[in-house]
Amino acid sequence: MSRYCLITGASSGLGRELAIQYAEQGWQVIAVARSVNALNELHNQYKNIHAFPLDLTNTELFSAAVVQLSQQIPALDLVILNAGSCDYVDVTQLPLDIFDRTMALNFQAQVAAVKLLLPLLQKSADATLAIVSSLAHLFPFTKAQAYGASKAALSYFADSLRVDLTGSGVGVCLIEPGFVDTPLTQKNDFKMPFLLQVEDAAGRIRRGLDAQQQRIRFPKRLVWSLHLLNCLPYSLRCKVAAGMRQS
Repeated sequence: MSRYCLITGASSGLGRELAIQYAEQGWQVIAVARSVNALNELHNQYKNIHAFPLDLTNTELFSAAVVQLSQQIPALDLVILNAGSCDYVDVTQLPLDIFDRTMALNFQAQVAAVKLLLPLLQKSADATLAIVSSLAHLFPFTKAQAYGASKAALSYFADSLRVDLTGSGVGVCLIEPGFVDTPLTQKNDFKMPFLLQVEDAAGRIRRGLDAQQQRIRFPKRLVWSLHLLNCLPYSLRCKVAAGMRQS
């Protein structure tokens, strides 16, 4: 029997690599993204990757698309909500459009996706909902006010959601990666510690999901470093963060 996996943000980076790895494992992969051409390229390479072009921030179109999807497949066994964006903030201006845009995709669209896709997950005998957040929310990084806040909200949402879905047949996994070499991070103009290749990162996620882990955080060296920084007295932690901005 076919297993069905839906992955958002599948046109590039981590989402694309996850789609490929699950397709190679024999899954039927529903690849969701805005880029029709990139999704069609994936389908041409792997016939069990099915293009599902969609703007996740358009809830009305998203809802209609899920109705159509529910008529085509019996259930979803795995959903990986990976779509997201990162824009850095100039605090002398605090452009509200950046906050609106970032929260719309990184948080509000993820909540909408859970609402709309949960009925299909509940039709599976053993389903997993995986939500991709970030380690960034663990420490106050420079210019990351919009991105970090959106990921902090998303991580809390995932943890709280798990509590209320306990016993429902749908497991919730929170994924919090560090820096991964993708088109998103390639725009960064600062040193990214413990940078991982996208194939490595996707493999870690896939193995963690196979093991039914509730939270997947990597790389461990970055996780430990951030935890150590958070153990500092608050005033010293603030000084360290400010020093990173100036370096």
